[in-house]
Amino acid sequence: MDCTKKSASAAADLTDDLIIEILSRLPPKSICRFKCVSWHWYALITNTEHSKKIPHTLSGFIYPSDRWWTLEDPIRTFPDFVGIMRDEKPFSDPSLTFMAGYRSIIPKICCNGLLFCLCWKDFPRDEAEYVVCNPATEKWVVVPDSGDESISLVHRFGFDPAVSPHFYVFQIIDADENYGYVGDVNIYSSETGAWSHKESGWGDELQLVDRGGVFLNGMLHLLTYNFKILAVDTEGKTWRTIDLLESMTVLCFWIGPEAFIGQSQGRLYYINMRAGGIPKLSVWILEDYASGEWIFKYSISISQIFGEKDLMFERDYSLIAIHPECNMLFFVCKCEDKLISYDMDHGKVCVICSLKEHLCHRPFLPYLPYVPYLSDSLAAQG
Repeated sequence: MDCTKKSASAAADLTDDLIIEILSRLPPKSICRFKCVSWHWYALITNTEHSKKIPHTLSGFIYPSDRWWTLEDPIRTFPDFVGIMRDEKPFSDPSLTFMAGYRSIIPKICCNGLLFCLCWKDFPRDEAEYVVCNPATEKWVVVPDSGDESISLVHRFGFDPAVSPHFYVFQIIDADENYGYVGDVNIYSSETGAWSHKESGWGDELQLVDRGGVFLNGMLHLLTYNFKILAVDTEGKTWRTIDLLESMTVLCFWIGPEAFIGQSQGRLYYINMRAGGIPKLSVWILEDYASGEWIFKYSISISQIFGEKDLMFERDYSLIAIHPECNMLFFVCKCEDKLISYDMDHGKVCVICSLKEHLCHRPFLPYLPYVPYLSDSLAAQG
């Protein structure tokens, strides 16, 4: 018996539990390759219960890159990827060229492995549409237009395979086109393939901070200039307002007040820059989600991270993410074009890599945290 037959025979003798145990110790890209071993292995890896045991940790960041631009078509933008683990890429095509028919693909939001993009068509060239794709499996679907002719403030995206195999798109409508106040919400469900219109349950004269939302506990969370976080569930039945205990003090002149919300270890985080004296980041955690009880967790000196005292939030550096599994922050530093991590529990700074895109004379790019999702369930959605 040759080596190939011996290997096949040995693999056939493995129990399902043992196969999953082995796969749980491998990097995401290798797991994705092993889906091709057999239909049995494919079913094991894509099974919802088994996938919970297979690691889906933060691999890096997807961001829009304009290195494809030409004089004939200067708006050409496609995604690129920067990893946090050396020589490990979770997918083979970060530019998403498997999505045919688009001259520009702009990544907007990444949530639990699915990427929400604005895509400009090859033809007609002045038309665009929203697309949801899974870079790890190269599956993608077009999100239909909501049909609402009202002015849209933002689109937000939510997906959590631990709660539901379906994704959701939230279109926040402008209640007053002159002031940009939050109005009603249109919600798209990949389960029904349809949009539903929901009247806002948040109140009046609320304005959104220009940052992506946080999808947690089956609800979308949005930060506002009114020092509140707004939340709504995927059916538009539950509306919630969570008050903050510390107001935003840093003003970005072309955006407005700036702060950061994210989620880690199943809890909501609010991270704010304290102005005056020595610049510091203050980190708040929503310890009790039901009651809205915040606890103050960390006060971090900016000089401790970057070695300089006079750096300004969103001018010299940007906070791009918090690790979903531990108390670690990720920054991009404009002056050195570096990706940096900071371990809040141990005060440890690590320079991960140099960035491909030079940030010196341009606004910060949206670096979207990417966690591989290996299921092909997207193929049945939309």
